[in-house]
Parts: sequence; structure tokens; C-alpha cells
Amino acid sequence: MNDPEAPLFPYARVLSGRTEDRVHAVALCTAFILIAAVLFGTLSFRPF
Repeated sequence: MNDPEAPLFPYARVLSGRTEDRVHAVALCTAFILIAAVLFGTLSFRPF
């Protein structure tokens, strides 16, 4: 039996890989922004 959805699987795999790459890029950028915010916050805080 031929599966009518069989040609869609490679495309879905490529699309899933792109989505995964995008999620990793967003997570990496978010981590850098969070580190910069904490660093800036600690440098601008004057305890004395």
C-alpha cells in the first residue's frame, strides 16, 4: 500500500530541524540578554 503522506515526511523533518535551530538561537540570545541585564544591574547599583 502506498502512503499518500510519505513524501511529506522529509519536508516535515527539514521543517522540524529549522524550528529546532530557531529555538536554540532564541535561547542563546535570551541567555546573553539576561547575562547583560544582570551585569548592567550590578554595575549600576551603588550600595554606598
